[in-house]
Amino acid sequence: MENRKYTIEALDAIKRREYWIKEQDLDILVKPIPETDEAGAMDPRFYESVAPMMKGFKGALVKLVMKVGSKSGGNIQKGAKQMRRMMNGIKSVPIIDTVNVREETIRYDSVSVSIRIYTPKEKKEGLAPVFYYIHGGGFVAGSMDVVDEMCKLVVEKTGCVAVQPEYRLAPENPYPNGFDDCYNVLKWIYTHAEEFGGDHEKICISGDSAGGNLATVCAMKDRDEGTHMVKVQALLYPTVDAAHMEENMKKNKEIYEISEKYSTVLNGMLDMMGSSLSKPTLGEYLGVPDDTIPYVSPSLGNLKGMPPTLILLGEYDFLRVEDDIFAGRLKKAGTEVKLIRYKGLSHGFADQVGVMPQAEDALQEIGSFMMEHLS
Repeated sequence: MENRKYTIEALDAIKRREYWIKEQDLDILVKPIPETDEAGAMDPRFYESVAPMMKGFKGALVKLVMKVGSKSGGNIQKGAKQMRRMMNGIKSVPIIDTVNVREETIRYDSVSVSIRIYTPKEKKEGLAPVFYYIHGGGFVAGSMDVVDEMCKLVVEKTGCVAVQPEYRLAPENPYPNGFDDCYNVLKWIYTHAEEFGGDHEKICISGDSAGGNLATVCAMKDRDEGTHMVKVQALLYPTVDAAHMEENMKKNKEIYEISEKYSTVLNGMLDMMGSSLSKPTLGEYLGVPDDTIPYVSPSLGNLKGMPPTLILLGEYDFLRVEDDIFAGRLKKAGTEVKLIRYKGLSHGFADQVGVMPQAEDALQEIGSFMMEHLS
């Protein structure tokens, strides 16, 4: 199957032209825009997708809606509805036809959770590593469908098996319902992996944005309980500090390198995300009175004994400051950590498989990191 909206040459250029930098005692692998080295530039595919929302009449309308919403006192239900409109669309195009997919329902206590299981059509001898992926969506949106092609791609590239859950979403299901679902699916995988060709001693947990949060807090609880189910984690632009999100987002403007050509779009996008995530806050969406607790803001918790960690994000991600801080704290705690930064991109690029070459590159990096640590 070949439906990519970019050339293989563009994909190869990302890896061929990558380079390392050092910032605040962190070694960072920088992935360039395939077509240019222009400082402060946006990836042209990303620019085309967001510019119409930030410029002209439509841009003015979006900003007005956000401004009115921020003054309305932060209606949680309205905010969740707005986030679902933004995040529930499928942005990938199908490029994988070598993976079998089936759905099951697991049960714990009185709860039922739908899961999706991915296995290679061409099975190899022996048991394969398990890639456990948790979708993002600000804890209130997203679905298995949004990240379906992501899971297929990792399975095709590595020969692993994969599982993802349709966990319960806030605000209708406040914390810790979604977290409990994800952690109990992890326990189910550990018990049942062999039934679908997986090795329960080789589990990599992964997720994007809010799903990255849920992935790392599952790994944290696994460590706290001494069960050692998770051997490695790969996090795409995870939200890891709900308590200081607004403060950290303001710091982003101090470190972004933005060309004047793209300043209107990038600053507008950052302002829009600041408005949508400050009122209501993530803690208010989740229904937690204290958003500093480690199972909500893992960056504020004890990070000793966490599994080897890969963190991937865009240069203009609104979570860049908190993710860089999280990587530094993991390293200081003695955890092996690899940080990858994609030039010219912001939040949410990885679910655009077949559309953005960086999405495919990021999932290849995740697959390689997983296999290096589980082989």
